[in-house]
Amino acid sequence: MTVRGWIDRLVGPYAILLLREATGRSDPVPHLVPTRAAALPPAARVAFWSLTAGVGSSTLAALVAHRSTAARSPALLIDLDRRVPSLALRAGIEGATVADALLRPGREAELVSRWSTTPFLPGAPGLHGAVDGGRLSAVVEGAAGGRPAVIDLGCGAEALDARLLGCCTRLVVCVGTRVAQLQAAFCTVPLLSMVALPVALVVVGASEEDARHIAERLPWPLASVIPPDEHLARDEFAARAPTLHAVDRLIRALA
Repeated sequence: MTVRGWIDRLVGPYAILLLREATGRSDPVPHLVPTRAAALPPAARVAFWSLTAGVGSSTLAALVAHRSTAARSPALLIDLDRRVPSLALRAGIEGATVADALLRPGREAELVSRWSTTPFLPGAPGLHGAVDGGRLSAVVEGAAGGRPAVIDLGCGAEALDARLLGCCTRLVVCVGTRVAQLQAAFCTVPLLSMVALPVALVVVGASEEDARHIAERLPWPLASVIPPDEHLARDEFAARAPTLHAVDRLIRALA
């Protein structure tokens, strides 16, 4: 027996006892796995969407853009939520918006702000359905340039503009675990049957097992599972390490 083995055998029972007294659990704390951010390819145009509000698609879109930027592939985050564009409020940023970019064709890149180190074009209240989807597509391309773009479409059927989706490489459908959110996911299936775009599924706030059961009833491949996270539940722009790992898995699935 090595010296290390002898020490572990001698001290181990006392360490488990202290762990039980301090945390109420007797199994060892799992090893911390360092997070390594994943990057989107330059040509990626990834849109995030859900049929109902409250799933977390906007927060997830922002996390994907920030993680890609952390991996030295700065991704443009653009808020095209036509109902409640809220990302600028979370970021504490006041600057040019999508509405300004619509008025300055060819100069969209000049209007891009920075959320930390992530390129960001805030949304504009009142866009609704009156805005031409082809023009929004031009705003995305003009603002992104040679960078990947992460597009927050918000929620609702009216957000699925065919001309806007024409510039996207992938549509990420976010599904929650509440009854109303699951019912909305099943109602989404016929709605997306006419979308000529690869669709990826993300289940938010679920265990791996529950997410697999949900994915079995939907026609899209499961790209990632976002675990329950108190930060996301409180709509905070923060995340635990398991959530960041899940975001990185999503980015790799989209790459």
